[in-house]
Amino acid sequence: MELKDEELTELLKGMELEEPSMSFTRNVMEQVKLEKLPVSLKTRVDNRIIYGIAAIFGAFIAGVIIYAIANTTASYKLPELKMDFSEAVDKTLTPGFLIAFLFIDVIIALVYFDSILRRKRAKGL
Repeated sequence: MELKDEELTELLKGMELEEPSMSFTRNVMEQVKLEKLPVSLKTRVDNRIIYGIAAIFGAFIAGVIIYAIANTTASYKLPELKMDFSEAVDKTLTPGFLIAFLFIDVIIALVYFDSILRRKRAKGL
């Protein structure tokens, strides 16, 4: 027996929905209250095991480093740098540049001391 979509829809519209009894929710909740609470599983790992594993890894890393250092031939010589800065210094350290640099340093120092004095005055109030 095959039903068409329209016939099935008409049959479903004609049916009444089943509803649980009024006390169904209360009965279910009472049964839930009577159940034992599940115990949370807390697995404790002994700290000695953790420290032992860490010691093994530490010994392995130390052994690799010691082996690498023992089998390395390190001979390094720094390269000699021959640079002449006299021309660059003569061009940049002009009297005007030095005066401007010192002026900016004095302004920064005054702002810094002002902030220190303001903090001390604010704490005193």
